[in-house]
Amino acid sequence: MFGIGDITVGEAGKYVGMGGVGIALRSDNFLNGLNPSALTAMDSAKFVYEAGANVSFEKYTTRGRSSSSVTGNIRNLGIGFRVIPSWYAAAGLAPLSSMGYAITVDQPVEGTEGTISSLFEGNGGLSKVYLSNAFKFSKNFSLGFNLSYIMGSTTQSEVQGNTSIKDISYKKAFYADFGLQYNIALNKKWNMNFGGVYGYKQQLSLNNDRTVINSSSSETLTEKLHPKSQFLPQYFGGGIALNNKRLTLSADYKFTQWSVMVSDNSSVSYCDQHALNIGADLLSGESFTNPWHYMIGAGVSNSYVVLKNKKPMNYHVSAGLGIPVMTGNLVSFGVKYESQAGAGTNVQKNQMFSFFLNLTFAERTPRSKIY
Repeated sequence: MFGIGDITVGEAGKYVGMGGVGIALRSDNFLNGLNPSALTAMDSAKFVYEAGANVSFEKYTTRGRSSSSVTGNIRNLGIGFRVIPSWYAAAGLAPLSSMGYAITVDQPVEGTEGTISSLFEGNGGLSKVYLSNAFKFSKNFSLGFNLSYIMGSTTQSEVQGNTSIKDISYKKAFYADFGLQYNIALNKKWNMNFGGVYGYKQQLSLNNDRTVINSSSSETLTEKLHPKSQFLPQYFGGGIALNNKRLTLSADYKFTQWSVMVSDNSSVSYCDQHALNIGADLLSGESFTNPWHYMIGAGVSNSYVVLKNKKPMNYHVSAGLGIPVMTGNLVSFGVKYESQAGAGTNVQKNQMFSFFLNLTFAERTPRSKIY
């Protein structure tokens, strides 16, 4: 309901099953949307195509009453390839945030024993079209950046009696974020990867309209709104991954400066978010041709939305399975459970089960060599 909606960045690909880690992960069989510098791990003679989607079942509980909903969405569409030696690129489309709610509130009418119902609804969200570039400066060190065009709209309405109010906000922005990775060989069996990401604060360009309709008098009024500014917050994060040919262990930390957001509601404010994720990926079968991936992960973060001075904590666990389909192709399944605690008895609590499907296909392309 507040700000730009629920953030969905990072909920795609192989890293869903690994608890959301990805800042330090490198692989030639998936596109890492969390750190653009990981593109340099791709096979130089392949085009990598990726597509993913999810379905979620959510349960909301407050004051002993509960309701539920089922939602679904495409999570990622992308293609990655090597441009020239040491320069890799990817392009794609992914959601950034989503909004969807319907709430009925019964309020007493002063001087009477009756009540009046108000219906609050909202939908929409933001998506991004991106172009990623990564450069391999040495065998161990890579830098990358994403250039994104963010666009979308949110619609929020209130219906009370014969009067309805609808606010539509069109949002857009150009944005860039950055990443780096450094990998070293500890010995003949184990490697260690370090990763870092950064994104700066970017104000969204807003175009807001309000329409008021009175059904009893057939009157309609439309006006421009000038609400408080909205931003994509500054963030930075770091990750570490330890791997051999069978096992990958990884951990990420990310700080997001949501406190720059200003709320239009006196009961709602924003605070900076700290998120920690851990994950593991175990390979079985032939590790160099068609290995199966068994993934598990967990994470914890504080909510960036503060409701009535309550700061809930978010927890999640996940698991995944990656099934090889011919050499170099991978079908990944993931399941994720999320819960919220510490919000207090008068604040809504959320629980969510999500199921993810991700398809990664690689097409080998011949390259001529000039002598």
